[in-house]
Amino acid sequence: MKKNFILSIVESIVYCLAIYLIFFYFSNFKSDFLNMNIQPLTIVIGIMALKYGVYISLQTVIIASLFYILAYYQLGNDLVVFFLDFSYYKFILLFFFIALSLGRFSDNLRKKIDDLKDENKILEEKNQNQREKNLELVNINERLKSRIVGSKESILTLHQITSSILTKNVEKIFTQILQILTDFLGSDVVSIYIYNKERNTFRARVKIGNSVIPNFIIVEEGDIYSKVLKSKETLEGNRDLNIKNPVYVAPILKGEEVVGIVNIERLKYNNQEKYLLELFKVISQWINNALVNAFDKAEIEILKNSYENTRIYNLQYFSYILEEDKKRKKLFGSEYIALEAGNPNFTPKELNEKLKGKVRDIDVVGMSEETIKFLFVNANRESKDVLIKRVSEILPGVEIYEI
Repeated sequence: MKKNFILSIVESIVYCLAIYLIFFYFSNFKSDFLNMNIQPLTIVIGIMALKYGVYISLQTVIIASLFYILAYYQLGNDLVVFFLDFSYYKFILLFFFIALSLGRFSDNLRKKIDDLKDENKILEEKNQNQREKNLELVNINERLKSRIVGSKESILTLHQITSSILTKNVEKIFTQILQILTDFLGSDVVSIYIYNKERNTFRARVKIGNSVIPNFIIVEEGDIYSKVLKSKETLEGNRDLNIKNPVYVAPILKGEEVVGIVNIERLKYNNQEKYLLELFKVISQWINNALVNAFDKAEIEILKNSYENTRIYNLQYFSYILEEDKKRKKLFGSEYIALEAGNPNFTPKELNEKLKGKVRDIDVVGMSEETIKFLFVNANRESKDVLIKRVSEILPGVEIYEI
């Protein structure tokens, strides 16, 4: 507001001075300036009123009136007579009338535009909410298509479920696993962990719900995770709420090796009836059957889309993985942090060396000649600053921002 006021004063002085010089000071018909049928100063006032509104245009009226009175005085007229002769001071009244009428019109028009912008913003928010609801409805519809529910006492037939995931890759199957377990078992806390055989640890890849199990698990002899690794079977965990163990845990198998686990950390209403464990076993078996082909395809995809002898993907494959994480966040509220930075002329192998000890084995990195992107999976908002600092150590002096 203050900036517009100062700018309008400058504009008014410049425009009024230009009219004064052209139509009076350098004119051979100075006396005609005071009684011109179309007073040039009224045009200036009209323009300023339309541009800035009624209140700011009033100062234009004052400036234009001063120039008009100055012209009147320089013609040798008495200033007292000016305010007594209507044929002269009528122009001052005309200036005010134009400023008030056109200024009010401009203010009303501007208010209508602002109101329309506010209404448009509200409509956009409603439209966005409706899109989210539509996405949820589409997702529910997809779930219903794959669901065959039997009675509470029976084991469900899962042919439709497995048919829907047999043609999908690993990332999409992970999403489908979460959907199936929340639908069929009524679980509101589910997590998928990836196993690192060399370190004998599990690290969380995806979590939904209020999980109490750490993101990083060191396997210890005798715990439920070591039992799963040995038996390669679905097990029931400890029901003691004080112990941070899952209710049920199932291995994710690649051939005969355990490459991950699926944890059911909590069931709605603490429902842990026997048939749910049997159902989880059946679902886990069908999931592993679907993952056999998916893991084979994943190896081919990784070789095809990663740079030779590195863990770094091209940006197209990186974007594909990121989109699936975005979908999980939309559907289940799972978390991740995605960062982007310019490439300071690093080759894939140079970047691969710098990543060692800086990013986890489950995190995803993509690059091109111009850009480097990081996806820190299952990372919450509180860790954003720490992750940005870590990336800045990998890429010193490069601007980093969230995507």
